[in-house]
Amino acid sequence: MSFVHKVALVTGAAGAIGRAICEELLKSGVKRLAAVDLHSDKPQIVTDWTNKYRETTIKYFPVDVTSLEDLKQCYETFTESSESLDIVVNSAGIFNENDYRKVVDVNLSGIIGSSLLAIEHMRLDNGRGKGGIVLNVASVAGLSPFSSVPIYSTTKHGVIAFTRSVAHRRENLGVKLLTLCPGTTESRLLDRVSMPEYSFKLYQEPEIGGKTEYPPQNPSVVGKAAVKVMQEGKNGSVWIINSGKMYEKILPQVKF
Repeated sequence: MSFVHKVALVTGAAGAIGRAICEELLKSGVKRLAAVDLHSDKPQIVTDWTNKYRETTIKYFPVDVTSLEDLKQCYETFTESSESLDIVVNSAGIFNENDYRKVVDVNLSGIIGSSLLAIEHMRLDNGRGKGGIVLNVASVAGLSPFSSVPIYSTTKHGVIAFTRSVAHRRENLGVKLLTLCPGTTESRLLDRVSMPEYSFKLYQEPEIGGKTEYPPQNPSVVGKAAVKVMQEGKNGSVWIINSGKMYEKILPQVKF
């Protein structure tokens, strides 16, 4: 699948992984990019992209993904302009084991809200949409319980379950739903894992941030993997990108 002349929207666009995915989409030739993030002022990286990728129309949307109203207003700009969204990547995420409500709101509710709005905009069966792709960014922490980060792990399990469940037996929508699970990746989020103020209080062992089976990978690796998964992955599939290696994770079949 070619992304040339496609229209893409990415949440968490100014974060490490979101930024890397935006850059790969721009390199792939998308004609329009909606960069969505929480900053009230346009991040410098968006200006840099605008100067570098002059053939692509790039617009920044300041959106709090925990606000359904914010998300609706963002998506409505495409409906009002009769412009079809082809690709939506939900990568907004935070880490704070001591504020479970906010983490659930951003990491899980934010992805659910954006995904449902994207599907409604893209779906073929309503006679208005033209189909498309929704890629939700989860984590390897969503594939197995992580005792050191139970709140974060819970939200990522939820992202995987939601995406797979919605994808199951809904091919008539014409929307391909995918999940990407990065392993340890260089980012501000990773830096917070080892900070006491963000760590889970019941966790007894110190220096949890230094304990990993794999060295942190560069976000650019995740960006490349995201584009490849969107191009090649089948509806409902779950993919891992860990230590630079990408492969599909085969999970138990979704129940009816």
